[in-house]
Amino acid sequence: MKKELFKNKVVYLVLSLLFVIMSVLAFLNRGDAELRRALEENREFQIRIEGEPVATVSLSTLLGLNPQEFTTTYATSISAPREATLQGVELRLLLDTLEIDTSKAAYYAVTGLDSYYSPLTKEEVEKEETIYICFSMDGEILKKQSEGGFGPFLLVIRDTRFAQRWCKYVESVDIKS
Repeated sequence: MKKELFKNKVVYLVLSLLFVIMSVLAFLNRGDAELRRALEENREFQIRIEGEPVATVSLSTLLGLNPQEFTTTYATSISAPREATLQGVELRLLLDTLEIDTSKAAYYAVTGLDSYYSPLTKEEVEKEETIYICFSMDGEILKKQSEGGFGPFLLVIRDTRFAQRWCKYVESVDIKS
């Protein structure tokens, strides 16, 4: 009887401890959730260097940078390959226009609101007509994640097989040294 009572106390203690840890983590993550919600709602994403925000990019910013239209093959794990016409701005040109210092960049990490991220080499980003931040597919502005779409922004790596490294719901472009 005493052993069983002791086991119950241990179980309750462990459960209580886990509850406290989860509560603390939820509290700490609350700010990130609010930021993500605001970025999606305002159709914006951040550019960060070593985790520190240096610029916020909006849809109107991209529209003012002479966006390019191109066609590429799009496929997912649940859909057959199909041609898609996208409109967006090359990441390298966006960074240049915003005068973001990329001289110390070793690689880039583009993160989505769903926490998926796509790592990019410096060489990929610097190569012409390769990496795009897109806002339109097949003539329509991308729907937000909350509306069942891929947006508000979609990282597209042109000419990659089946769009495997594309990143939906772009939240940030992190420049890492």
